[in-house]
Amino acid sequence: MSTTNKLKIVEKLEWGKFVSPLSDKNIVPFNWYGFKHRFGSELVSKIFSMFNLSEGDVVLDPFCGGGTTLIKSRLDGYNAVGLDISPFSTFLSNVLTTTYDASKLEKALNKISHKINNKVEIPDVAILQKSFSDLTLKYIYSLRDSINSVNSPEKDFFLFSLLSILDNVSKAKKSGGFLRITDHKKVTPKVVQKMFIETSEKLMDDIRTFKYSDASTSAIVGDARKYPDEVKSRNFDAILTSPPYPNRHDYTRIYELELLVGFISNNQSLKHLRYETLRSHVEAKKKFEGDGYVRPLLLGEKINELNNRELNNTHVLPTIEGYFEDMYLSLKEMSGVLKASKYIGLVVSNVRFAGIMIPVDELLAEIGEQVGLHLQHIYVLRYRGNSSQQMLRHKREPSRESLIVWKK
Repeated sequence: MSTTNKLKIVEKLEWGKFVSPLSDKNIVPFNWYGFKHRFGSELVSKIFSMFNLSEGDVVLDPFCGGGTTLIKSRLDGYNAVGLDISPFSTFLSNVLTTTYDASKLEKALNKISHKINNKVEIPDVAILQKSFSDLTLKYIYSLRDSINSVNSPEKDFFLFSLLSILDNVSKAKKSGGFLRITDHKKVTPKVVQKMFIETSEKLMDDIRTFKYSDASTSAIVGDARKYPDEVKSRNFDAILTSPPYPNRHDYTRIYELELLVGFISNNQSLKHLRYETLRSHVEAKKKFEGDGYVRPLLLGEKINELNNRELNNTHVLPTIEGYFEDMYLSLKEMSGVLKASKYIGLVVSNVRFAGIMIPVDELLAEIGEQVGLHLQHIYVLRYRGNSSQQMLRHKREPSRESLIVWKK
């Protein structure tokens, strides 16, 4: 461990291997769904230990994503609340932290398998037609409607099972910040049915040998920049989260199929969600005024440098500006619900545009001070190389992926 400057930047590279979810590939229920860009459960454990949490404490994750913080909280005996603007993320978090009765699931699966109706309504969204054949798409929506005929929590479990196989049965592949269509995969309804049943049975086998603690968790659809009353009215013992990085990855595109099959019925609603998300990508739009926000001087310097570079998208500069204003609002909300003398942990990555490094960790550390938080350290967890596009045009300089820790 070594300190590099007055900003309290400290290397903690021994934790770097836990940033990736690969360390969870054999751990139930983290391995039930391969959510992209989430951190590993062991990193959550180490941060909880750093924060000196006690059994029964309540943790908040305002960008709950794939649910790692909530899952680990319930496993370790902490209560937790998750928040996310995406209904898929909150659904995923809730399913993965629910205790199921395997015998009830078996009965529900039998009912679902024998109640397929081919008269279904399919959203007129191009990505669906590009990703599946007409017959397969019709079967997927028929299966979804059959799943909706059973009661929760069994309904949620089997919808999760269906959504979890979409990657494997579609022509669309998650590639960076978008879906890429391939032409070689031709999946029939029978293949989808077989995979759905096999996946469901495998998950039920896991449930028979898996047990949670008595802690409670829940995930709520809401905006991290303005909490719903049910979150705003509470006080938390710790906050641990990882917001979207300002790297143009649009989660409404990455999880477009899951959103359309499970939660969103038309293209207009999908676009609305896209525009409402945190301004980490070029299609998000301004939603809130950052009253009280003061742009860091360092950010102004980076913007000036970028003004002298050739950018491949005119929305890059407003996106960078908007990201830090939105994160000011997010940190302000976090500070408002955190108990005194408690900690916030934020996992973020520095990014580069047109060869200019944006030190996201340093900038957010300063913005946290603006909302009354006290910076403890910026822990460098690992160094990441450039994207292949950046490597072609600029010298290779690794960027930091860091854990920022503040105390209230």
